[in-house]
Amino acid sequence: MATFKLNKGQSFQIQKEIQLVHSGLVWDPPEGSAPAFDLDVHCFALVHPGGDANRARLYNEGSHALCYAFVRSSGNPEGSLIKNADGSFQTDDGSMWHERDDRTGRGGLIKRSEPDDDGDEDGHGGGHHDEGFREEFKIVLAKLPAEVSELAVWATIHDAERKRQDFGKVKNAYIEVCDAMDDELCRYQLTAEFAGKTTIQVASFLKQPDGSWRFHAVGAGSNAGLGDVIQAYFG
Repeated sequence: MATFKLNKGQSFQIQKEIQLVHSGLVWDPPEGSAPAFDLDVHCFALVHPGGDANRARLYNEGSHALCYAFVRSSGNPEGSLIKNADGSFQTDDGSMWHERDDRTGRGGLIKRSEPDDDGDEDGHGGGHHDEGFREEFKIVLAKLPAEVSELAVWATIHDAERKRQDFGKVKNAYIEVCDAMDDELCRYQLTAEFAGKTTIQVASFLKQPDGSWRFHAVGAGSNAGLGDVIQAYFG
């Protein structure tokens, strides 16, 4: 399947029959001895009161907010997300899942399969299969609560102030959306326009009137903390 490369402000229509998507961030580690970039990706399920997207609020007080702050633990017994033994976490209904944290950036390249006799490679080539998602989440669109109108995807840099890091210093960063077969659907490259910014609303999945979803490249950078983002969605 061909990849659709997005620019800021562009959208990609996800076919209605696609009911599960993988998405994630890829980026290069810094050269030399510079501190690694610990990027985190967060996905918030939102409702639009009165149909107004500008008044977006967390669905059900954050029960479907893929963010470490909502993970249930001994220190956060009221957390809404289940933490799994491998460090991943998910919603109670299994509609949203987040891979365990990666704190280094892009790891070793994933080895591609050898060509068959007919010259084709086994499996799925290209996309994150050659590079590896470093922060990944999965959305089972068919399982999402009917009230959810938007899935807002944010990226932050952990400990950015202490390390003196910002997104303008992160090389080759992009977010990718894949279908259930791991075929890449679309990709949005994060460019140097985010110099000096430590938080980005990367994109949103927007529910359409017919029940399908559209992936919209937002690309809005700021220096707001993650707590500020969450609080704004509580209203």
